[in-house]
Amino acid sequence: MRIRYRLSRRDVLKLTGISASALLLGACTGEAETATEGLHPTETPTNIPPTPSPVQPSPTQTPIQATATPAATLVPREMVLVEAGSFMMGSDEGYPCEQPVHLVNITRPFYLGMYMVTLAQYDEYCARAGKSRIDDHGWGRGNRPATGLTWIDAVEYCTWLSEAEGFQPCYSGVRKNTDCDFTANGYRLPTEAEWEFAARGGIHSGGFKYPGSDDPLEVAWHEANSGMMTQPVGQLLPNELGIYDMSGNVAEWCWDWYADDYYAHSPQDDPTGLPRSEIPSDQFEQVKSKRGGFCSHRAEYIYSTFRTADNYNYPGGGIRLVRTAS
Repeated sequence: MRIRYRLSRRDVLKLTGISASALLLGACTGEAETATEGLHPTETPTNIPPTPSPVQPSPTQTPIQATATPAATLVPREMVLVEAGSFMMGSDEGYPCEQPVHLVNITRPFYLGMYMVTLAQYDEYCARAGKSRIDDHGWGRGNRPATGLTWIDAVEYCTWLSEAEGFQPCYSGVRKNTDCDFTANGYRLPTEAEWEFAARGGIHSGGFKYPGSDDPLEVAWHEANSGMMTQPVGQLLPNELGIYDMSGNVAEWCWDWYADDYYAHSPQDDPTGLPRSEIPSDQFEQVKSKRGGFCSHRAEYIYSTFRTADNYNYPGGGIRLVRTAS
């Protein structure tokens, strides 16, 4: 594994006068899943890398108190412009599904949420849409990221929010037959390529292993510092683009149908994952990509190029909003 000798991300930010503090927006935390997060590897791990199970909160753990966002706030208003650019996607040092490293051109600039959708924001949606609130398992609501959501839940939230704010929805169709209009101005999920490009800092990338640092303790809530529970958004350092928590805390659903060998035949411009016509007929193999990892995962499962996936109907992820920039 390559080792860099450089100032830490925290030191760099101190020198440039950037504070590690952030405005906390909505809420965060989610229901703890009862099944294993992610997919298990085969005996020969050529498919999806191992993803540890989330850990249930201990009765003795005290949830961190968070400041609630006013009910009128439906979405993190802070969104970062990710400029179009090119990068080498994947890693020669990671799992086989991260290979081969290949050139990707992001030709559409887009806006990406500084923070994940929080429980306060998702609670507001549930109240307005007549849905039941998701369980926080005693971790607290407020600014903790909403989790325990299916990919379908994430798509439905994006469509609802687009309509609520007068934007053109990106999604049409239902369930696995959902289509995405990437030219629409509404909210959507990032593609895997958009997510990785933004996590690595876009055209301002510093080449870090994790989003914004080579030290996961600086930028990611994970096994070593989370207390095995989600934490309020925006408390650690951001990456080069000013985006928080892209590693750890809660895994983020992406648009793409997942294939472990997708990189071998991925298009160079704006890849969007396996075509729906090529997804397996077995519903248990119909999986959508997730990125970032969870608060209970070790550091080796939360770096920027790490890939995993789950069935689109499995309650195992959260939401980071995207809008295509006009």
